[in-house]
Amino acid sequence: MAANGMTVDYQSEFDPEWYINTFYGSVLNEVSQSDQKTDNRLQFNLLQFNLEKYHEVFHSGIVKGGSLLDIGTGPSIHSIISACRHVDDVYLSDIAPQNRKVLTDWWKSDKLLIEKITEYVFGLEKSGQTVAEWQQTMKEKVRDVLSIDVTLVKPFGGGCDVTQFDIITSSLCLEAAAQTLDQYRSNAANVSSLLKSGGHLILNGVLGQSWYRVGEVKFACVSLTREDIESIFVSCGFEIQRFEIVKFKSKDNEYSNFQGYFFMYAVKR
Repeated sequence: MAANGMTVDYQSEFDPEWYINTFYGSVLNEVSQSDQKTDNRLQFNLLQFNLEKYHEVFHSGIVKGGSLLDIGTGPSIHSIISACRHVDDVYLSDIAPQNRKVLTDWWKSDKLLIEKITEYVFGLEKSGQTVAEWQQTMKEKVRDVLSIDVTLVKPFGGGCDVTQFDIITSSLCLEAAAQTLDQYRSNAANVSSLLKSGGHLILNGVLGQSWYRVGEVKFACVSLTREDIESIFVSCGFEIQRFEIVKFKSKDNEYSNFQGYFFMYAVKR
């Protein structure tokens, strides 16, 4: 248990159903219906930003490779919607078994996940495919759903045959797995060890956030600035190619106290 009644126990406290319904369901529905509620607008803007940046970097043709690892996938597949057409093998990962179950159930069945989000990306990709066809393509690229802990020097704990990947993507994970800058720096180094030299790192996250809520549970995380993130990843051997941020002044909303969000694309030296 972290300070101030907050937790870092994702394996027993994280509720994937609430997360999906709130951040990928009701928020998108309500905002698309011109709902001007500030909390929902902020969450939608963050999601929209992430989806558009993933689309831009993969659509550019610069980022492609044989293997992609998505770190801290959670109960969502939004980070691989644009990526799947540009890689051969996709590995999903999360620390929480309940999130891995959601992913595995989707992968191993005819189920669809976050359909509206997939449709939104269609608009960016100008695709004529149906949601079912696109997600079937994604499923065919998935090779495994892995247990991962980015706080460990060996994040897979010996549970993965692949030692390094061509591309790593991650959204809202590394800061959530740390409460101090030193922990974040350690997480970054552990993640870097999983990427090949010359490999691509695509990172989405939040700025100035010390907590966020899933259901009735508050999770603690480290508050970051752009300077923190850039200096840490440069020290881990990355050349930053793009770094974009959206900042705003906002009081705590019901979901979190983040003060902005960022997108980073970097190449490992």
